[in-house]
Amino acid sequence: MGQSRKLETLEDYKRALKGKYGIGEGADYKPWLRVQDVKSQGIRSQVYGRKVRRVHHLLSSLESELFYLSEFSDVVIDIREQFPLLPLNLSHKIAKTIGVKHPSHPVTNESIIITTDFLLTIQSSNGIQYQAISVKPESETNNQRSLEKIDIERIWWELLGINFKLYIGNKLTRAQSRNISWATSPFREQLAIFSDVQVEQALYVLRVGKIFIHEICDCFISEKIVSHLEALTLLRYLIADRFIEVDLSFNIEEAGILDITQVLLNQRGVGNGNC
Repeated sequence: MGQSRKLETLEDYKRALKGKYGIGEGADYKPWLRVQDVKSQGIRSQVYGRKVRRVHHLLSSLESELFYLSEFSDVVIDIREQFPLLPLNLSHKIAKTIGVKHPSHPVTNESIIITTDFLLTIQSSNGIQYQAISVKPESETNNQRSLEKIDIERIWWELLGINFKLYIGNKLTRAQSRNISWATSPFREQLAIFSDVQVEQALYVLRVGKIFIHEICDCFISEKIVSHLEALTLLRYLIADRFIEVDLSFNIEEAGILDITQVLLNQRGVGNGNC
């Protein structure tokens, strides 16, 4: 995990910037805060990105939820978590203008660098756009101090002409995120472990509709596409790389059922739907 860093004083911030924290794009970006740098009551995690080939530092289960949803989106091309609002004097001016106290460190009482949980880079029909997102549990949305900090963030991004939104999640997004995590987890550091021929054969035998996962796996095995040990992994791979579209609104692993809504056409056209 690495050693933690002190971020308590202006000198600490200068040192962090010199180390290129909070700077860069794509695989070169280093989040301002890492899981080892903060004390958090949430479930912290480090996840290797499939889209952006680096370790992402997620400070709560809600942040992990949004990360998986963002990474699975076709339009999101970069994910920068724990993004610092610099320069510091701008967030100070905003806080003063709206009449709220700027966040400070509880020990040194020096102003801290405010971070936005996610800055997404989006490829749209109008070109590259950015989306800044603050992640907060619903319980914090009625907390006055939390709302004041969110206001500083919102105005900071609006001054840059970047859309800002608050993410609180819900039952549906939790299910979707859990399913994406389940499907993609074997293919993070190693993206492709199946051949194009195996993928094409699997797509050829699949059909749209609800089917038990064990039946799909049995079909892959009987068609001699993969071995018994690889069948479920192949199915997860087809979901992870969007070769098939499935209903993500319920817990797939727990239900043992897959509702396939679309199977991508292979080189031979439509499949025969044996599974």
